[in-house]
Amino acid sequence: MRIKSPLANFTDTLDQIKDSAERYAETLRENESATRAVLIDPVLRVLGWDIANPIMVEVEKAIDEGFVDYALYSDNQEIQIIIEAKKLETNLNNKKIFLALVKYAFAAGVKDIFLTDGLIWYHFTDFSPGVQAPTKILSIKDDDLVEIASYLVQRLDAARFWPEAKDVDELAQQLNQLEGEVNGIQLELARLKPLLSLDKTTIPETTLEIEKEHVEIPSEFILLENIEQAKGTKPTKLLLPDGTEVKVATWTAVLIQCSKFTMENNKDIPIPFKDTAGKKVDLISVTRPPSGITYFETEYNGKVVFIYTNYDSNHCIKNALHILKQVPGDLMKTKPAVIFN
Repeated sequence: MRIKSPLANFTDTLDQIKDSAERYAETLRENESATRAVLIDPVLRVLGWDIANPIMVEVEKAIDEGFVDYALYSDNQEIQIIIEAKKLETNLNNKKIFLALVKYAFAAGVKDIFLTDGLIWYHFTDFSPGVQAPTKILSIKDDDLVEIASYLVQRLDAARFWPEAKDVDELAQQLNQLEGEVNGIQLELARLKPLLSLDKTTIPETTLEIEKEHVEIPSEFILLENIEQAKGTKPTKLLLPDGTEVKVATWTAVLIQCSKFTMENNKDIPIPFKDTAGKKVDLISVTRPPSGITYFETEYNGKVVFIYTNYDSNHCIKNALHILKQVPGDLMKTKPAVIFN
């Protein structure tokens, strides 16, 4: 009788990955995203990494003018492991790939780097001049699956860096809330700056009235509605419909700021307010989302409400545009836009 243990469950997953690689080989040889979803993500999930939680795993992390496929963080928010993914049957010995890994390792200060096509895993632990060989090579297709599972558990298990899983959700929520509050302060300062820079004795009474004229969009901004693909990018500044510019660091922050702006200027939004992604989730609700789902807590009409933020970058943009449709037309002095890289 086979003993069922965590390691045995992991080997079952590896066996399924091997089967999937054979079954979908034609597609996986041509599509890196499919390779990641079918062959690599299952390994990370069984090792305890929550791929949907950017506090724990940042996908398409920008490092030194490039992007790594996975940056795995510890509970103190330091990158511990980088994983670079390639299409199935990619030549992992390519020198350009190796040099990119070296660059990422030194830029991020990371010693543990994995390179994989889903079936073959290269583990690099120490880059030194003239040495290109990985510390360890694992082949899910050819090697003993128990040994592979054991090696990956020792070096890639999330429990090494996240002693208590419950802290992941708590930290994600705390950081999300703090980011929203900081952005809110920046927004208020941006709105007050023109008044603070003037001599109060010279401000006419009409200065405090909302100006109705159109605001020109600075050339460095891109309209939100014109962004087709935001994956792997990061916004740095948001232009709100009233012409206010506010600093942001994530697409989640863009969604939060657009939602708060809308709630500040329309007191008749129907709550719960459905999102635009299939109308299955409440973008704004009076009910706190379940554990593991990121959100931003604020107030609307004297009641505590929750802005759902558990979206990827593209859906953050779609829902930001969706909620802004609730802003009264006379307050839309310009279209929302961002600077991003």
